Amino acid sequence: MEMRNYPYAEDEQKRMRNSFVGIPSFIMAPLCLDLEQLDADVAVLGVPYDMGSAVRSGSRFGPRGVRSASTLNNGYCYEGWYDPVRDTTFMGPQWKIVDCGDIDVMHTYHEQTFKTCETAVRKILDKGAIPFVIGGDHAITIPVLRAFDRYADVCVIQFDSHMDFTYAPAGIWEGQGSPMRRASEMAHVGKMMQIGIRGIGSSKPSDFADARAYGSKILTPRDFRELGIPGVCQQIPDAKYYYITFDIDCLDMSIANGCGSPQAGGLYYEEVVPIIEAVSAKGEVVGFDMVEVAPPYDWHEMTAHYAAQIMVDAMSFILKDKERRQSQSK
Repeated sequence: MEMRNYPYAEDEQKRMRNSFVGIPSFIMAPLCLDLEQLDADVAVLGVPYDMGSAVRSGSRFGPRGVRSASTLNNGYCYEGWYDPVRDTTFMGPQWKIVDCGDIDVMHTYHEQTFKTCETAVRKILDKGAIPFVIGGDHAITIPVLRAFDRYADVCVIQFDSHMDFTYAPAGIWEGQGSPMRRASEMAHVGKMMQIGIRGIGSSKPSDFADARAYGSKILTPRDFRELGIPGVCQQIPDAKYYYITFDIDCLDMSIANGCGSPQAGGLYYEEVVPIIEAVSAKGEVVGFDMVEVAPPYDWHEMTAHYAAQIMVDAMSFILKDKERRQSQSK
């Protein structure tokens, strides 16, 4: 049976497929809820977990919120969409993009939830697909990244207002404040670049010192704007493989207040997207996560819309550059 996510129509030739009709998978992509049957180039996976949140909970509803927002302006864009800014058509029938639903979450038992998350991401990678994970708070990046140990020297590109390099505050080893510290301890994670860092409580001076000693490139919004987009692109570390983790609070709270730890003075959509585009052109992006979208605080679903659009942009750039590399290898 062909996988698809179209609403029933008595006359197939007159199907409208409006955004308010149908099961709201990400960009209304086909559903594959059995990972053993997965056949895709990109697989979206929800991790509705927010037990790592230290400020405002609610990102457990992030996967639903981002999926719903993605259906409004991006519904069915997996079939191909034209970008007038770049005068380029992205995605299309040559690429299989599916939504794999959510992992199960065990409340109060984060170890089992993290194990389930890691196993699911490993299955997606086993099937040759690129995982696009929707959180959840930023702690979910820990089990997601663990699954990438088949790659060597993965460069992590983090968009965030917080550095998330705390060691284990009050003994909390796997919270939302430590995913980059835990990543730095993984043998398969190499270089790191952290963009948009500014948040109060982000980390102590000693944590910043540890991150710099590890070799991380840390850019505040002021650094970003002094360098300019071309200058930031030049700062991207050289690597064969990249993993992008996007905490939505990297964006300025004027456009992304619906998150767990909003911070003033952030970056804007037009600033972050060219960096994602540059990363995908520089090397192979093997995974992506979007975290900290918290719909209970999301005014007019604005935060979820930006999150969905950034995910669509990232998919588009990654697949376009994969297409380019494949044509060059022939």
